[in-house]
Amino acid sequence: MLGSTDSGKTTLTSQFMSSNNMRGYINETIEEEYGEKCVNVLLDGEEDELVFIDHPSTEISAENALSTYVPDALVIVYSVVDSNSFQKAEEVLQYLWRTGSSTNKAVILVGNKSDLVRTRVVSIVDAKTVAKAYDCKYTETSGALNHNVDELLVGILKQIRLKLAEKSKGNSRAEAAASGNRRKLILRTGAKSSEFRRKSAGIRVKGIIGKMLGGSNADTKSKSCDDLHVL
Repeated sequence: MLGSTDSGKTTLTSQFMSSNNMRGYINETIEEEYGEKCVNVLLDGEEDELVFIDHPSTEISAENALSTYVPDALVIVYSVVDSNSFQKAEEVLQYLWRTGSSTNKAVILVGNKSDLVRTRVVSIVDAKTVAKAYDCKYTETSGALNHNVDELLVGILKQIRLKLAEKSKGNSRAEAAASGNRRKLILRTGAKSSEFRRKSAGIRVKGIIGKMLGGSNADTKSKSCDDLHVL
């Protein structure tokens, strides 16, 4: 849990420990000494233990958090009535992006205190724009009213599972590609150089044309940053 002072991240963490999850059950254990709070969540027939690391922002920065722990998810909380907290949240996202720390990790930007409608200063549009810019998820909550807190808890676990599955697939593809490259090297040793160059050039041209034809369709598909149940 990352975010500036008074953003409400500690309130959200406490709500995670006491809320009634509609999709399962929660069994809490709390380790106050280390700022760690553990909760067991049953989702889609499988139970996982989530360990929330919640230290005051004055005691631990994003850099320190990542050097001290190895998290599967990073939840960056800001207050929708505090533009400074939103700016600090964006700075955390910038750091994660710049250092590559968000690779294979679930990253969720959370606008808290959504119940304070009249004093809101950070719009949903601005928040979604930032979330999309840094390829992370976005949602809004009200820790005070316990609004959308259960959904966030379930979404955190879902995002972690999706990211771990994606990482596993990526490793499998890398292994398959490495094996394929070894086979290609063996086959190429017996080929004539001129013939091999012609074939390679043809493959490159086909690849470029394929990207030109298919790339536009892929680029037009925008991810839904506020759906925590998809990547």
